[in-house]
Amino acid sequence: MSDEPTASDLLKAAIGERLMIWRLALRMSRESVARKADVSVDYVYRLEQGWEDPTVTTLHALALALETNLHELLEVSGEELGLAADNAAKMRPV
Repeated sequence: MSDEPTASDLLKAAIGERLMIWRLALRMSRESVARKADVSVDYVYRLEQGWEDPTVTTLHALALALETNLHELLEVSGEELGLAADNAAKMRPV
């Protein structure tokens, strides 16, 4: 079994970073985002860490909670995937 992150791991990590960037830019707490998106605070945390694989419906609810749309929320560059890979490797749960 390889310790290298998979494409799915990279995408989840990149999406998590985007969620956190949007949330912090709006000065919103995880609690506020969770309440508006009708998910748990722990789930928002786990998404931001890249540990969860959200559904499109959940991503849409999060985008609305963050006052944006799916396209903007999910616009991930190749550079962001590289940074996400570095972070995913460092933050992988044991």
